[in-house]
Amino acid sequence: MPKSLGSFLEDCRREIPNEVVHVTKQVDPAHYDVSALIKHLDAERKFPILVFDNPLDLHGKPSDIKLTMNCEISQGKTQVALGMDRNMSREAMTDRCLELEEHRIAPVVIERDQAPVMENVQSGKDVDIYQIPIMRHHYMDGGPYIVMSTITKERTSGIYNCSYHRMEIKSPQSTALYASPRHLWKIFRDYEDNNMECPVATVLGHHPAYHMGACYSGPFEVSEFEIIGGYMQEPLRLTPSSTWGDNFLIPADAELVIEGLLQPNKRVVEGPFGEAPGYLGPQRYTTCVDYKVTAMNWRKGAMFQSIITPEGDKPWMDLPREGAYLRRCREAVPGVTAVCKMGRHAHYNVFISMKKMSEGDPGRAAAAALTFDHTKNVFVFDEDINVYDSTDILWALATRVQPHRQVSILKPLFRGNFLDPSLVDEIKTSGMIVDATRPLDRPFSPVSKVPDEAMQRIKIEDFIPGEILSHIPIDRTTYWS
Repeated sequence: MPKSLGSFLEDCRREIPNEVVHVTKQVDPAHYDVSALIKHLDAERKFPILVFDNPLDLHGKPSDIKLTMNCEISQGKTQVALGMDRNMSREAMTDRCLELEEHRIAPVVIERDQAPVMENVQSGKDVDIYQIPIMRHHYMDGGPYIVMSTITKERTSGIYNCSYHRMEIKSPQSTALYASPRHLWKIFRDYEDNNMECPVATVLGHHPAYHMGACYSGPFEVSEFEIIGGYMQEPLRLTPSSTWGDNFLIPADAELVIEGLLQPNKRVVEGPFGEAPGYLGPQRYTTCVDYKVTAMNWRKGAMFQSIITPEGDKPWMDLPREGAYLRRCREAVPGVTAVCKMGRHAHYNVFISMKKMSEGDPGRAAAAALTFDHTKNVFVFDEDINVYDSTDILWALATRVQPHRQVSILKPLFRGNFLDPSLVDEIKTSGMIVDATRPLDRPFSPVSKVPDEAMQRIKIEDFIPGEILSHIPIDRTTYWS
């Protein structure tokens, strides 16, 4: 059976049954009901998949489309989605993502009458996206928002690109798409320079492997449908769109896809919106494009997906980005062993571990990481430091860094990320590199440790009965959580 959101939920019910929860009580996503519930769960450090069986749509009426949240929000769910061992470390998961990206699989095209996403179709004047239970996420948001993956197609080469963009709902047939200056913006501007409408489609629900592949941060010339196939470990099934037919293909096994046109030379006011760094992203205009919706396609029993942007760990987005960082840093310094860019607390911080072979290696690796506009501060550590463990990080910063020698402040020469609330200039950011590696050119105190022989010889269960051990609480007070 082709992979879909439904097949993923079945896998979760089998492997992690306690983490799939159906909410049968009616909720109003447009008035913060869903956001508030997820915030309450987040405060208790609980991140179950939530399927809202009775949501209201933007008309305030019961929707036939369910709302599904938190599908990819934890490491365990991502391991289920990608068929990984449940004991696999975060570092190994990142390496596995690089392998999946290298083993690309070309998509296949099926007829529309065989595509589940085409079981229901609205087009032209009949389109009404208000029928979807779209969320208003945070206080002061400009309106209800869609925050899922959007597909564009390069005008001359025909290469497909997938990327995430916030979309404020403006009417039953229009949204405002905020385009960061990356691949989608490049594609749209080419259409605009030729005074042409840019075809676009937005996937509002699919298997988590699809969403992870859509986060790919590699060369522009690579079709992300092939990357997605690598993540899914099977060909992505595509079908002709309702608007353009064979000239623009959409995922056949998606839950819900809206199609439309990005209008040339037409900008709209959009925002504010509670963004990924945990702050209110400002209202914008110059990079906000009018998205005219031309069709809506959805399968029977469709589940609309959304994301609460700042909450919890999001390996579905962090892992592909970490893979991209790891690839680029290793090109600069082969001794790089891991790159961490995990969670809200690390949004513009990158943590690198490496086997240092020369004193210049940390700077080269940091410079490679700074080529991404999601990077502002880079911390480089020795390979014995677990860059996914805040205790290790803080220990190394405290004991291996003399600030006047190993902290470098960089002038604002780099393109920043528009969502960074600390930016003074609209586009440029300064940066910082912290070299927390031990020196190679002078003696440095060795790490104190219990002898390996003693660690292997002494077993906990030989000294503390298992029944007593099981009742000793885990103390996480020294960890960020």
